[in-house]
Amino acid sequence: MPNLCFNTLMMNDSITIEETITPDIAAEIEHREWERGNEQRERWEAIEAIHGPLLTKTELDAYHKDMAEIMAERDAAFENAFKCDDEDDE
Repeated sequence: MPNLCFNTLMMNDSITIEETITPDIAAEIEHREWERGNEQRERWEAIEAIHGPLLTKTELDAYHKDMAEIMAERDAAFENAFKCDDEDDE
């Protein structure tokens, strides 16, 4: 019984960050996230300046098309695997 009381008290005492965050802290967190995003973009721009873009738009579209085909084949194979299992059970 003591454990039940302890757990109940713990549940009542728990609070989330959203309940305790102040507007100035929220603004600081948002600013830091924005700064990190800028740093990442600057690093990526430097890499692209040296090596060129990772993929052109045409190459990226072709990659997405290929991946969609691969995923469709995988989904079909996955469904067929379960159909075979169902037939084996009967």
